[in-house]
Amino acid sequence: MIDEGTFGTPFACVEADTVSVLEGRGAPLIVCANEPPWSSVRSALGSVTLAAEIEAWNMDVAHLAATVDQLRTTVPVELLAESTVVGLGGGTALDTAKYVAWSTGRPLVQVPSITSVDAGFTDAIGVRDAGRVRYIGTVIPEVVVLDLALVRSAPPRLNRAGVGDVLSCHTGLFDWRMASDRGLGHPWHAGLAALGVRLLDELEAAADDICAVSDDGVRFLADAYRRIGAACAWAGHSRFEEGSEHFWAYAFEHATGAHPVHGEIIAFAVCAMAHVQGNDPEGTRRIVERSKVRAHPDDLGVTEDDFRSCLLGLRDFARSTDLDVSVVDLIDVTPAQVDAAWTFVSTLPRY
Repeated sequence: MIDEGTFGTPFACVEADTVSVLEGRGAPLIVCANEPPWSSVRSALGSVTLAAEIEAWNMDVAHLAATVDQLRTTVPVELLAESTVVGLGGGTALDTAKYVAWSTGRPLVQVPSITSVDAGFTDAIGVRDAGRVRYIGTVIPEVVVLDLALVRSAPPRLNRAGVGDVLSCHTGLFDWRMASDRGLGHPWHAGLAALGVRLLDELEAAADDICAVSDDGVRFLADAYRRIGAACAWAGHSRFEEGSEHFWAYAFEHATGAHPVHGEIIAFAVCAMAHVQGNDPEGTRRIVERSKVRAHPDDLGVTEDDFRSCLLGLRDFARSTDLDVSVVDLIDVTPAQVDAAWTFVSTLPRY
């Protein structure tokens, strides 16, 4: 058995009503939020002092730096020094809040309103620099608020998308094993690998609850994210859950400028890269079908040409951005393999 504490302590997480938690802080709030749900939460807040409201929409590092500069200019020093930063929304809001808290040294509270991405439960701050994803610092929230009613009020597909950042263990582990067997990159760690396998088993067991967006389905995704975040922080890397599937998604976003729902594009990429790896692609299809996460290329705006060019060029992209070694570095992906992978993902169900 794996002791949860073996790989660090997961972030403190409470099931609670968002408004009650924010009112109970007793401090001015700097809110980094998406719309929805910010307006509905804002209208329910009582006498809470809002030091600033930041619309989270752009993860470009220059934009974030300018946002913090403006914050320092417009918020009185005394008020800023007393404030708590709150991330409220999806991944963009949560990562914006991380950046603001990290830059200002203020405490952080995270309130994910959807379970499409694990950003609320990881300490790394993901930004975009020249159109490419990179990580620039770490910050630990005082608490992550799991407001089941808030999360379940979102469109179901945005919560089913949470499958992606857990299913990615399937391809991430395969890439890590290939690389480590050749002495490349981070050494293999049997405990981290066992955690990844356990998460995949639990994901399959929870697939029906995730599909239904039940309380238990939301709880599973939040708990999986907590364990993933703690393990990545402990290890100093994310090899057991991030591999060629994430790298393909980064390449696609860089090449096209598109920003699909993170968990959906990752679920698609897991299916595609599992086929390239020869790594039980039917198993990934089974999870997609049971959870009803959107992963069909037509639903995500992925064209065959974009898929082909991003996959055939993935080795060069990965090396130019210093990504970890994966299957595309260790085999020569052929046009025939790309065709076969495209045929496979084109038969995924549409939701």
